[in-house]
Amino acid sequence: MNKTSEILFITTGNLATNPRLVKEFETLKNNVKCHVMYFLSDDWSMALTKEIKLRNPEVNFIEIDRKKVFLETLVSRVIHKMAIAFNGFFENNTQICAYANNDKAPQLWFRSNRLFRNVNLSRVIAHNLGVFYPAYKLAINSSIKLQLDIEDYHPGEALYFNKKHEYQNRIVIMQSAFNSADAITYASQGIKLKCETIFNFKQQTKRAVIINSFRSDDFGEPIATNEKLNFVWFSQNISPKRGLEEVFEVAKEFLDIKFHLIGNPTPSFIQRMEISDNVAIHSPMSQHNLHKFLSKMDVGLALENRDADGNRDICLTNKFLAYAQAGLFILATDTFGQTHFLKKLGKQAGIIIETSLSDEIRQLDRELLQLRFKVERWKRAKAFSWETQSSILKEIVK
Repeated sequence: MNKTSEILFITTGNLATNPRLVKEFETLKNNVKCHVMYFLSDDWSMALTKEIKLRNPEVNFIEIDRKKVFLETLVSRVIHKMAIAFNGFFENNTQICAYANNDKAPQLWFRSNRLFRNVNLSRVIAHNLGVFYPAYKLAINSSIKLQLDIEDYHPGEALYFNKKHEYQNRIVIMQSAFNSADAITYASQGIKLKCETIFNFKQQTKRAVIINSFRSDDFGEPIATNEKLNFVWFSQNISPKRGLEEVFEVAKEFLDIKFHLIGNPTPSFIQRMEISDNVAIHSPMSQHNLHKFLSKMDVGLALENRDADGNRDICLTNKFLAYAQAGLFILATDTFGQTHFLKKLGKQAGIIIETSLSDEIRQLDRELLQLRFKVERWKRAKAFSWETQSSILKEIVK
């Protein structure tokens, strides 16, 4: 890497909800000047985002608080509404598709173009679909290299609005960006295979799978601390249609097991669940505290619904990788992403739920939950830790 070069990372979210982006700029910040453009969210993630900023003083954070830049935000939202209105007449126009897709896209173009005038950028790395067009436009209007990070297969995700045109919008945005990309990284083998079936790209485009693993030293060596078995599940939100309905039912059957759910509870969901005493609900944790907590657990629940959308089947979630790196035995649903990776980890790493969670727990070989097996899993996971994955990233941005 050229130490005089500068890289711009862009996301439509904030730092706390995009750990992959954080790991990337923390990997590169010692060799290249990093600028990170993101949006402020006035919710549970604010404190965690502030913590990330404080530990990275050498990074230039460009925080967009939409309430403070009201006029700019209003203009972006008006452009978004106009793009939706014209979407049907210009179905293959990348700009209209992008602005109809996300009301933050115009705002990110304004901001990134302004930054480009004052900073010697060599590369822009786009995280998530809403930033692909601003990053693509910045690259084609300059000599800046475009790098796309495909953490999810966006055309397969649920359609929330503008449903008549939104699927086509996503295809158009991604294909335009793929056409100009110098490098494309994928968060799972399944996402890579799917994208390379659907989209075209330049022959010289660098392509690699970089799984969303964590640093190996994030997880201390497991020790024997539990009097009873502890199962854990975590995500940003504790909400419906995530397999948790079954967890609450199973908890009532296995009172000798403690079930820990970590995330931001959706009140309406929690209120209608019958929660037994062996279920503990924990607020969202910083990554450091979460990984420390996971090291005290025995079994990780990876309950992705392969039928939820076209992305859920092929992605590889943060929770699955964190469980594996903590040395936990994993009970996972049969998505392509989880099945593919669990096979690579070996028989002692976990099992795919064939019938029901209740049946699998009843038949579980509890010998595999003993400390010696947990330590073995923890050691083997070092082979795919972020130290190994980050070397791929460093090679790509050379």
